[in-house]
Amino acid sequence: MKPVLLLLLAHPALAQGDACSSAGMVAQCSPCKGSTCTVLAQEPAADPVACCQLCAAKAGCQHWTFNAKEASKGTPCHLKAGEQGEYTSGNCTSSAPAPAGPTPPPTPAPGPDPSKHNILFLMSDSMDGRVLDPTSPVYKRLEMPNLRKLAAQGANFIRTYAAAPQCVPSRTTMFAGRHTHEIKAWSNSQGVAGVPGKDWGTTAGIDPVCIKSYDLPTCTAMARAGNVTHTILDSLRDSAFEPHLYGKVDVGAGILSDWDEGNATCDGYHGGPILPISARAADIQRATKGRPTANEDDNNVHPEDWKMVPRCIEFLQDVAARTARGAPMPKQFATEASSYENWMLYCSINIPHPAFQTNATWLKYVHDDLVAPPPTQPVGAMHPYDTFMSSSKSTLGSFTADEVVQVRRTYYAMCAETDFLLGRVLDALRATGQYERTFVVFLSDHGEMNMEHRQQLKNSMYEPSSRVPMMVAGPGIAPNQQIANLTSLLDVFPTLVEMAGGDVRELTFLQGQSLFPLMAPGSAAAPAAYPADRAVAAQYHSNMGNTGSYMVRWRNWKYIAFGHTFDTFSILNGYSAQLFDVDADPDEMNDVASLPANRATVSHMDSLLRAQLGDIDAIDREVMTNDKAIYQNYFVAKFTPDALRKKFEKAFKGFDDSDMAKVEAWNNTSV
Repeated sequence: MKPVLLLLLAHPALAQGDACSSAGMVAQCSPCKGSTCTVLAQEPAADPVACCQLCAAKAGCQHWTFNAKEASKGTPCHLKAGEQGEYTSGNCTSSAPAPAGPTPPPTPAPGPDPSKHNILFLMSDSMDGRVLDPTSPVYKRLEMPNLRKLAAQGANFIRTYAAAPQCVPSRTTMFAGRHTHEIKAWSNSQGVAGVPGKDWGTTAGIDPVCIKSYDLPTCTAMARAGNVTHTILDSLRDSAFEPHLYGKVDVGAGILSDWDEGNATCDGYHGGPILPISARAADIQRATKGRPTANEDDNNVHPEDWKMVPRCIEFLQDVAARTARGAPMPKQFATEASSYENWMLYCSINIPHPAFQTNATWLKYVHDDLVAPPPTQPVGAMHPYDTFMSSSKSTLGSFTADEVVQVRRTYYAMCAETDFLLGRVLDALRATGQYERTFVVFLSDHGEMNMEHRQQLKNSMYEPSSRVPMMVAGPGIAPNQQIANLTSLLDVFPTLVEMAGGDVRELTFLQGQSLFPLMAPGSAAAPAAYPADRAVAAQYHSNMGNTGSYMVRWRNWKYIAFGHTFDTFSILNGYSAQLFDVDADPDEMNDVASLPANRATVSHMDSLLRAQLGDIDAIDREVMTNDKAIYQNYFVAKFTPDALRKKFEKAFKGFDDSDMAKVEAWNNTSV
């Protein structure tokens, strides 16, 4: 925490003498009059000294008035900028005029002062980042007034990518600040096994859901391989911020069993070993998901979100507002957390994750005339990786144009419902009077294919799946910033650390970049420049992808490479790398990797990918070894051949003898 004295000395209007002593105060009111005076904020304060200190800490505040008559309203402290008004009688104390003297030197742009603000972290699931990118045609297909208002109040990062486009892999990389291959949280069935700060050789040091899903020796080995010694929650606590988690987490790391996370959901393991994940390299081209259909007469696709959002609001009302007034913590929140100086509310909902269900309330936010079937390739012209993914997702077959449009508009309506729910939380924060002193972050873990490239769900490196929304508003962040620099969800960890007043230079394991140099350049929280020509990378190793996929974005280019551990996925069998000019071809219909004119670009992009992720061939072999070990230890060893066959028939629609032969051939092939 910054000492108050330093804040006072740095404040130009209060720099002469001890500005918050009685010598710097006048026992009269100083109303803000005329166009040269602006009331920046009305804040809670116990007395004139506290009001003076708030002015000293607030960027742009030049004078203040403490009106004792307004103490009962909770905001007696008026912070102002511009020319000081004439003094009048009244039950007030105001700042004395600054004595004449030399013009003080300019002060640096203010950075976040962790003693004076909190963090509201809003998160959705499966939101295509383009719905909040004003430069994209997708933006025009629906209305999202609340989140677009938030974007206008701060920085909207319109080219942000998930580091691994699936729930658990994406969220674990964000919480750990490291790539998937570093933390070994490969899929929805393998979250972070170790509990940071505890002995991984003991039961207490391992996530209890991991032990339940696998066993202690396996989870201990996972914990040591992933070596996650710190999550973003640990860093926030190191900076005296207490995270309060409400809703979907899906990380593991013992978070759901933490002493103060009773409102957190989703354990990061999804029931443990999953056959379509561990046996994906057997290349069984059968449906593992239901055919996407839209229901436009449903009340709520995720009723749990409608129960969780009021809990987030209750937190803001019962904790944030009382903390601002100096009142005791409400009993239900009076835990060990009350010893922390600041809070971070993590409010995460599931919508717009499919199933595709909505109703007329949300459909009215969709512009039907702008929703059409997306361009598609003939099935025979698709990349074999996409063919497998579409088969697994039940989207390779034929759909009428009306069926496709109905799914697509239903998804956009679900995005509108998401906007409404999160808008309620934003309104609740504003009602507490703490909006101006709170950083607000919104993002999604991954996108949604929404019938593009003959796909639903996520898992793909194409734009609808891998690109996500991300925006930040709060103290010191100028409004109406539309930032087109490439960014990643790996950037969330270092950015929150700097919001909390921490030093990211001490966290050498972080793979992301703080966003402060982009959204608040020159501030105390932005000591380092943002990379001028940055590339961002992602990888995927889970169900509906039969081999590893690896992506790098740089300038206008996107390069996607594939794992070749097994001959099935060799270049000779069609698993060649892809190159797209995303600016010229936003639908990613034209793979230009084979064009002679792009030979140098392909080579450069491959080098960038390996610079970001390392040896992708070695990563692929490691994942394939992991998958096969899980298959052999948790399926082959635990079930009779007949019982195992029935499991395959349940997991893969239409599974037959030829598919079983492929499984056996794969299982007998060494990695």
